[in-house]
Amino acid sequence: MCDTDILSDIKDVRARLELAKLDIRDLKQPTQVLTFDEDANDQDVTLLELDKSVLQVIQNGGSLVIRGNEDDTAVLCTDDSTFSLKRAVTSNSLILVPDCTTNKDDLHDTIDDEISLLYRSAVGWKSDYLEMQRIHPQTSRLLSLLQQSYYKGPQFEEEQAGKCFTLSELMNEIQASEVEVMTFLCKINSCCIEGKWRLLDFGYIVECMGELLQLIECESWSCGRVPFVEAVEKINDSGELVPSFILKHLLGSYGFQVDSDEDVVCYQLDETKICRFFAEMLLRDVSKFNLKEFLEVWKSSVPSGMVADEKYLLGLALIDKTSNPHTVKLFKVDQLPIDMQQRFNSLFTVKEKWTYEQIEPYIEDICVKGQTVSAMLTKHARSSTMDGVKYFSTRKPITTT
Repeated sequence: MCDTDILSDIKDVRARLELAKLDIRDLKQPTQVLTFDEDANDQDVTLLELDKSVLQVIQNGGSLVIRGNEDDTAVLCTDDSTFSLKRAVTSNSLILVPDCTTNKDDLHDTIDDEISLLYRSAVGWKSDYLEMQRIHPQTSRLLSLLQQSYYKGPQFEEEQAGKCFTLSELMNEIQASEVEVMTFLCKINSCCIEGKWRLLDFGYIVECMGELLQLIECESWSCGRVPFVEAVEKINDSGELVPSFILKHLLGSYGFQVDSDEDVVCYQLDETKICRFFAEMLLRDVSKFNLKEFLEVWKSSVPSGMVADEKYLLGLALIDKTSNPHTVKLFKVDQLPIDMQQRFNSLFTVKEKWTYEQIEPYIEDICVKGQTVSAMLTKHARSSTMDGVKYFSTRKPITTT
């Protein structure tokens, strides 16, 4: 570029500053003059607005994956989070300049009104971008896929007609991060069998847990210290009744491994989980159960040393004390929709008023990072107080779509 062109550009810069009523001494140098490439356009690039956590993922060498089938609204996933993608429009166009100087160390104050020029090429422009919002992982399809092939025991595997899925195959179908998928698989007590993730048939769980609990009673073992290897040997001493991998899975699902002074792997059964297991077993095949009768049967069913407390039913069953007699019925949180509005619709359809303690376990699982149950209740429900007790009811007419 010749000196004449440069002087003309400097003159043009000064004219623009004057029109903008800007003092050149308030600006940093060098001044960057933009020209558009011949093939510049607004189609080749899509802009994505990142929050700090996602930016950190990229800076640390992590990856972002866009997930969704043809009929889905695309979501973006990191290793452990899921985000919706929504197109936003800017009031001013954004010019894309790959080598634009923005580092403060490369800029300096204007001295003696001198203007130094740098010429930069703009490769395009955009008037919109994609913005991200963290959402609950879309795991409802995951449950549907796993329900195609319940595991009922090795003797029934030849009859199994439903499709089974590896983790990789599930990830291709589910709009969620791998960490979120694994968390959900653990939450629903899914078991990895020969590389495929399976749900255990509840009837099969009842049979296996029956063998385990009967053994614990016969051997006078404490529910706080169940020796794994010995349990496997004794249950299967006359033929395989409960495969070792199933017993290990159930001990991990309904309890946890504990430290032992000896070189023996031991598990402790969790009172809450065991009591909830017995409650579901009693309620599963009935529409409603007389509450008084249920509590009597439930408390007599659980293993010795465990106490079936009514609080263990939260998020599992609904107690109706407005009926005569009082009743209880199965109402599991994992059977509800994951969409927040649909979730509230379902809750207020089955029960008009809820206390905070009653509704919390049905809401907390779909609160994403930064959300609280209280905030969701404020947004989606109306509160009222009766006899000193705070209740929550629907804020608007219930929709079914």
